[in-house]
Amino acid sequence: MTVRPALCSVGELFGGVERQLLDLCEYGRRRYGAAPPLIVFHDAELARQARARGFAVTVLSARYRYDPGLAARLAETLRAAGVNVVHAHGYKATIACALARRRAGVVLVKTEHGRLEPAGGDPVVWLKSRLNAGLDDAATRRAAATVCYVTDDMRHHCERAHHGLRRVTIPNGVDPRDCDTRPRPPELEPDMLHLGLVGRLTHVKGIPTALRALVGLRAPRPVVLHVLGEGPLAEALAQEATALGVAGQVRWHGFRRDVEAWLANCDALLMPSLHEGLPYVLLEAMALGTPVFGSRVGGLAETLRDGETGALFPPDGEAALRALIERLAADPAWGRALGEAARAVQRARFTLDGMGAAYWRVYADAAGKPTGEGHGG
Repeated sequence: MTVRPALCSVGELFGGVERQLLDLCEYGRRRYGAAPPLIVFHDAELARQARARGFAVTVLSARYRYDPGLAARLAETLRAAGVNVVHAHGYKATIACALARRRAGVVLVKTEHGRLEPAGGDPVVWLKSRLNAGLDDAATRRAAATVCYVTDDMRHHCERAHHGLRRVTIPNGVDPRDCDTRPRPPELEPDMLHLGLVGRLTHVKGIPTALRALVGLRAPRPVVLHVLGEGPLAEALAQEATALGVAGQVRWHGFRRDVEAWLANCDALLMPSLHEGLPYVLLEAMALGTPVFGSRVGGLAETLRDGETGALFPPDGEAALRALIERLAADPAWGRALGEAARAVQRARFTLDGMGAAYWRVYADAAGKPTGEGHGG
């Protein structure tokens, strides 16, 4: 059966999920001469970048949070595009696609990118997240979706929720990078050790661990932490840096489109997360030969070999992270060796062509299934 996929996501924020969508569009164009149509629910950064690259984008705005008419409009869009597989990312897209699939005559594929983020002690947020997760699981099973996971860790985590469905692990992948083509940001002053931290400023990213690691740091040259990203904890984190006495060592840069220029020119990337799937920023750093110091959780522990292709430390392990930073400052060649080993692993195991080919095989397999009810094998 001819495979004609479409990609669907909320598109409100911009991070690793959105990078994967753009890369899957690029793979489709590169390999098959046409990018799959992209359907989003917000006309934001993802839609803007997709249009800039010449990809077809349809924006279906929900009139309110749980708009029942969204599924009908989505079904019409899928039928008009002539697709037979829809690939959903995120619970809102999954639920909408599950409701639309029969009317549109498509089968559903979804990707699980990571676990639910902690609610930060807010019971209302926790209740909403659990409700949304329950609706997502119910829609996934009702649609007999094929479920893809970016790591085996995520696959094991979802074992019970997705039992009986067709399931496969497909690691994220990126094209090789040439760090020499990334201009050095002027904010990276000479004669300093520059550390990068990239991501949404949320609890799960473990940013306080990086801030605490700067306290009492002993290094032969000044150390600066550059934080690239925005999020609900921005003000609280800045206040914590001040309270710890390290505000002068931290630069807050907000959302940046030139992340790879920063990665290519920083001395190391810090990833002190409490949990991760398989972050794109990790793969991009590996592709650029930038050493990664990450917490021993999820996809970070699954991807990096401690002491060979990166350095791992316990979650909340600021002392261990501090020791790694001090070693890097004293022995830059050690960091470069980690980065070069990671670059070789990325080119061997985590490529865009490998990821794209794996997804298109899943699409072909899913398109051969009936679009009615039932569970995959």
